[in-house]
Amino acid sequence: MKAALPPSYVNTPVPIAYAGVDDALIVTMTRILGLCWAYEYERTPALTPEQVAELTGRPRSTLYRHLKQLRDMQWLRIDQAGRRIILRPVKARVVGPAEKEATSMVRPTGEPAPNKALLQALAEIGIENPKRSQLAGLDIDPLWVHAWHLWARHPHRQSLTNPVGNVILKLESGERPPAEFLRAAEQQTRLREWRRQQEEDEGEGPGEDGQSEPEPESVLAEACRIWARSLDELKLQMTRATFDAWLRGSQVVEAGDGCLTIAVRYAFAVDWLQNRLLPVIERTVARHTGGDVKITFVAGA
Repeated sequence: MKAALPPSYVNTPVPIAYAGVDDALIVTMTRILGLCWAYEYERTPALTPEQVAELTGRPRSTLYRHLKQLRDMQWLRIDQAGRRIILRPVKARVVGPAEKEATSMVRPTGEPAPNKALLQALAEIGIENPKRSQLAGLDIDPLWVHAWHLWARHPHRQSLTNPVGNVILKLESGERPPAEFLRAAEQQTRLREWRRQQEEDEGEGPGEDGQSEPEPESVLAEACRIWARSLDELKLQMTRATFDAWLRGSQVVEAGDGCLTIAVRYAFAVDWLQNRLLPVIERTVARHTGGDVKITFVAGA
């Protein structure tokens, strides 16, 4: 595997660079710090021991000996993430002169403050404590949580017996979700924010004109937007051939009272959609509406 090396140089604290220990140990620590640069020298990505050995250029026996020594010297903390490990330098990042610490290049690493947005995202996909709190202490973008959840729920991965467990492993590894799932997660996030704003606006009651019911045109227009977003997500949940055959070109022709009528291009597609894909489609649309939706397909798009 190819190391993700720092763009210029490695920040090695003075107490480490000039420590009275074996030079090989200092080199190993410096190489570990080099793996931490993308996380502001606070931790490495979650790596297998084999990957750490390869990236540091050490035989596994030497690596294990050095890791034990570094931990005993309190230079390094080692966290388990499944069969992977996360290395957290205790002395890592340069601090500014205004901080005036006794050792200006040493910053102890305490327990990270929980990220409230991350905690909420983890709870939404069903990750329970104590694992939820452990993950909340990592530097994870909440959007990645939703993206990996979409990835695990993709129909191509129906064989996964524990989708949430697979999401946990992906988050612990630090691996970036595929771009298409990140886009889908971002769309869902924007929609949830829009829906929350709509609910707040509705809570203020009708305006001075006394009208509280939306116009039929606005209901249909919003239903069309929801269906378009749902189609974008459904593209990720089935093969391109399946999507093109049954759903491409479909459109909303009627909406109201929690029901959508969708027109598709071919009459023979109606029975297939109603009998084969309806549960998947209704769940997808429900995520965009915030409630259950009954969908009926008709021919004539």
